[in-house]
Amino acid sequence: MTSPSTLQVNWPAPRSLHWQALLTARAIENQAYVAGCNRVGSDGNGCHYRGDSRVINPQGEIIATADAHQATRIDAELSMMALREYREKFPAWQDADEFTFR
Repeated sequence: MTSPSTLQVNWPAPRSLHWQALLTARAIENQAYVAGCNRVGSDGNGCHYRGDSRVINPQGEIIATADAHQATRIDAELSMMALREYREKFPAWQDADEFTFR
């Protein structure tokens, strides 16, 4: 994967920690920047959403985050050079198994 992953979802507030952990895991396991965008407010079914949108670097570090319960825009600078350098230092792709889906 050479481009960032972007996820737009509807994770309710009680699952906020799951949302945050899974975004971090996706960034680390794919060695990619991940931008996760979650909704805020409430829906017509009584579910409440706190947002927690964020951008995470390939090492799993949060590089930009939105305040909880705020509909806002977040900006982050992504570096292809830093991504390539990280992948060269930690070439996890070399451990990949070859397989075919049928």
